Amino acid sequence: MALQVCGLVGAPEDVHAQPGTVEHVATVAGGAVVVHAAGALAVTADGNTLKVLDLSTPESPVTRGTLTLTDRIWDLVVDHDRAYVANGFVGFVVVDLADPDAPTVRGSYEVVSQGQTVSIALADNVVLTTNNQTGLNAFDVSDPTSPRLLTSWLTGGYSRDVAGMGTLGLVADQPDGLHVVDLSDPSNPLEASVHFAEGETTQLVVSSPATATAFIVDGATSTVEIVDLTDPTSAALAGTYTAPGRVMHVAAEGSTLFLAQAGQGLSIVDVSTPSAPHLTASYDTPGAVVGIALLDDLILVADTEALLVLRHRP
Repeated sequence: MALQVCGLVGAPEDVHAQPGTVEHVATVAGGAVVVHAAGALAVTADGNTLKVLDLSTPESPVTRGTLTLTDRIWDLVVDHDRAYVANGFVGFVVVDLADPDAPTVRGSYEVVSQGQTVSIALADNVVLTTNNQTGLNAFDVSDPTSPRLLTSWLTGGYSRDVAGMGTLGLVADQPDGLHVVDLSDPSNPLEASVHFAEGETTQLVVSSPATATAFIVDGATSTVEIVDLTDPTSAALAGTYTAPGRVMHVAAEGSTLFLAQAGQGLSIVDVSTPSAPHLTASYDTPGAVVGIALLDDLILVADTEALLVLRHRP
């Protein structure tokens, strides 16, 4: 079934884009809070239901299948024909996307605790999750029907978010900041370093492997700290950027940072000079931007009531 598509260039009448920088490509109607993509497939989630989209032709997205899980979908990552899902109290769930019209649960792992699995990422050949009570967990998914827990790493506070960068696991910890964990041997993790954040409510982390940089976000002040990981054993603050509104999600590609800022829309920030980051583009959306995924030159924006497909032209 083809989905609602708006004009290819420019935005709907109630949306304002910065001309020549961000172009509206399509709008997919329906709730979208979480989004991730790989290849031609994107997966969105709203509540406990995920939806598979075919973006082979970005101007005409097609919805394929849906799947309803037991608990809220907090986060997900797509890798080839699988989606790995942070599924709250259920834990970690593997979804098979081999038939996009009929996504199915292949396996799961329940992290027994009073906390919820709230974030998920890939690092080298392992899947990483964070549980806000048990910290960082690393899984072997070579057998997707039976994910195997390799190790757990308890941070100093509440583990809010996770990102992978090669063999490193990066954990946003409240109130510590950024924990950098060496997972060269996933069964024997070693803490490479800790970058103690200037604020006390670090909630988000994203990595840019190409520039050996991590970005952590203070949820209270919307301050993004730019952390140099050229030497992972000595994480160093390289600069900061204070966003004009609350940062709900963050993505990075090279020296470009993409911020989901709820009612403020999408902000694109140049961090090529970390000591002097600057806004290069913004895009105001009809709803509240709560999630972002990058796919080639496309930006997929989860806007609560719809998924916007945008094209970024630096």
